[in-house]
Amino acid sequence: MEDPVLKIPEDWESRAPEGWEWATLWDAVETGDHIYADERVQQAIDADIDPRVILDDGLFPGFDLQADRFSAQVIFIPEMLITARAMKAGLALIRPLLAAMAEKPLGTFVMGTVLGDMHDIGQSIVTIMLENAGFNVINLGTDVHPDKFIETAMEEKADLVGFSALLSTTVYYQKVTIDEFEKAGHRDKVHILIGGAPTSPEWADECGADGWGKDAVEAVRLAMKLVTEERVAWA
Repeated sequence: MEDPVLKIPEDWESRAPEGWEWATLWDAVETGDHIYADERVQQAIDADIDPRVILDDGLFPGFDLQADRFSAQVIFIPEMLITARAMKAGLALIRPLLAAMAEKPLGTFVMGTVLGDMHDIGQSIVTIMLENAGFNVINLGTDVHPDKFIETAMEEKADLVGFSALLSTTVYYQKVTIDEFEKAGHRDKVHILIGGAPTSPEWADECGADGWGKDAVEAVRLAMKLVTEERVAWA
């Protein structure tokens, strides 16, 4: 399969100080050099580069390249996690600056692994990529009871909820949790996505989900599409 290529942001030079370059940061994120990613992002902050520019022009290209490779199965979870660590190092520095600029998130996404399942690698990658895309993500971790999903969605007035399951013995709880949203009268207030190794588009239809992501890249694309669709507002 053909290896994806780096997509260099158009006209990035016009958004950076004279003599500035991003190539080393693109490479650092791609290769997972979190120490250099932290240093270079701090240098960009000290140079008064807009935090959103740092994110879009500095951090995203290397991360997006690896995401494309992950989607194309050129790389796999270990490589993606290494890249994610570098991305998180840079994000940790600019996230407070973005918040101070009152940048509104695309939406609020409650994420977790269903009851009885202790696996979190896949949903951790989805969480990072959703945050990178501009979502406010509340990650409930693993072994999450349906009541906790519902309670958190209500408290946060969530736009989307995601259920991960990595075991064939726990995937049934995706349907159980959706049924509990229905019983609580909240099913029409959130878009629900599912994912995980034992899942499929057919299972998503059967259990009543709004969509299925075969990997983290597709999950984010679907979330960005669904968040624009109307739903019943939380009280």
